[in-house]
Amino acid sequence: MRPPISPLPFLTQIPDWRASTRIQYPWDALWTVILTGLLAGPPNILALTQWLAGHREVLCQHLGLDRLPQQAMIYRFFWSLDQHLPELQRALLDWVKAQHPTAHDRLVILAGDGKVLKGSAREGRSALSFLSVFFHELALTVAQVDQAGRHEAKGMQDLLPTLTTLFGDGWLMTLDAAYTERELTTRIDEAGGAYLVPLKNNTRSLKEWAKFAFTYPAHDHVVDVERRSGEVWDGGRR
Repeated sequence: MRPPISPLPFLTQIPDWRASTRIQYPWDALWTVILTGLLAGPPNILALTQWLAGHREVLCQHLGLDRLPQQAMIYRFFWSLDQHLPELQRALLDWVKAQHPTAHDRLVILAGDGKVLKGSAREGRSALSFLSVFFHELALTVAQVDQAGRHEAKGMQDLLPTLTTLFGDGWLMTLDAAYTERELTTRIDEAGGAYLVPLKNNTRSLKEWAKFAFTYPAHDHVVDVERRSGEVWDGGRR
């Protein structure tokens, strides 16, 4: 098995936004500290700062630093990173492609869905909701967009160009019944991908046509595997 490629060389290509006269940590060392802390699982910047402080000695020893960034520095880092999201996305997608350079030569299995960001609701404002595409092999979200009040099937279309850039025409995306819409599935076909969506009784006509289509030839068939909800699966083909 090929060892994983570190994302650090790709992330440090993001331009250093710090004022040159106030730099206290090498750019790669700062990214390493941040990434190491995030991988430990703290849920917010305060918890990240506390985790780093608790591991100060070993981190300084291995990174060759005299001290670690304080909470204010880490806040400034993430605030500035928020202003460089296009560069961050390009760096992460370049890393994904480097991790799997042969992805264009085989079928890539993806899952698309919408998720609400836990704890993001504020008084007078609803929680943030994002549409995401998950790459099973890397256990990683490779594309994401703010739902912005749109229907899920409409917003998911914005992610298709990224999938084609990453995986060419060799990808299949599984989706739930909320995405069983002709416009989206047509766009997936046009993008060079394939889809697998459920047909429930709220798409009764399409479901009946799918059952009819899969009766010919005789060895192809469709099975209603969840009779309580009337759900079957329609495999979109490129």
